[in-house]
Amino acid sequence: MSILKVKDLTVSYDKKPVVRKCSFTLEPGEIAVVLGASGDGKTTLLKAVAGLLPHKEGEVIYKGERVRHSNEKLVPGHDEIRLVDQDFGLDPYHNVEENIRLKLLRFDKEYQTYRIQTLLRLTNLTTYKSYQATHISGGQQQRLAIARALADEPELLLMDEPFNQLDFQTKTKISGHVKRYLKKNKISALMVTHNGVEAMEWADKIIYMEKGKIKRIDTPENFFNLPQSKREASFFGDLNKLKIKNDLIYFRPSFFSAEKTTSFKRLLKVQFKERQNLGWYSIFTFSFEGQDFQLFSTEDISNLTQIYIRGIQFDD
Repeated sequence: MSILKVKDLTVSYDKKPVVRKCSFTLEPGEIAVVLGASGDGKTTLLKAVAGLLPHKEGEVIYKGERVRHSNEKLVPGHDEIRLVDQDFGLDPYHNVEENIRLKLLRFDKEYQTYRIQTLLRLTNLTTYKSYQATHISGGQQQRLAIARALADEPELLLMDEPFNQLDFQTKTKISGHVKRYLKKNKISALMVTHNGVEAMEWADKIIYMEKGKIKRIDTPENFFNLPQSKREASFFGDLNKLKIKNDLIYFRPSFFSAEKTTSFKRLLKVQFKERQNLGWYSIFTFSFEGQDFQLFSTEDISNLTQIYIRGIQFDD
């Protein structure tokens, strides 16, 4: 049975729909990522799923039971659904360790200590356990919010841009730790992001939104390789655009081959222009009939005079 079912959910602000008839399911242990641009309704959808916003149409079903929304409960929210909000929701009067303990007061002290130590290690906050929550950085507060949400081992975790305040190195490390923890413990998660790369790294499936509507639900691989529109494709990496005869051809900088294959069939006669080394790979600029484009490669391809490409077909 699906752990979460969202059916035709519509949420409005001042009678203006922000989320429109959204439907999807989430299976036990599955990670889904809601992807879209700012203003597309991602955060509103997440808060509605958590029961924090009113809605007149549709319903949210968690483990077979309807989640009551904020107009139906004195204290909004569901007791078993955990949300990592962009506001963090920390207790400013307690230190880091106490903030986690506050979520564990119904358990015995031995379990409290075990969970606190586990989550401090997971979020790399052990050194800061005695610091006041207001005296640590924004990125550390974000990590503390994740630790608090995971404290009592929930079955469903909702996360709104949970790593957006972390620097690249810390984000890579902590994000990896958290994802492995969720998978190991079979915790379902619904995460919001506007970053297509992050979506591909995290998601078992991606829920792509535009202007409050779910436009597509698919695997990360299919979104990257077979996008249905230029707007959708732009979330998942760069696109080259070339005019070939009377056609506009789009292809990703990694969609090329030096040899003709069943996937790469379209021949381009090219001229090398320059190389930019970015460490583990390089960006090569080539020209085709006076039009510059880029290719990504971990090997030196500057000697190529012809390539075969695989174009992307769009519905729009």
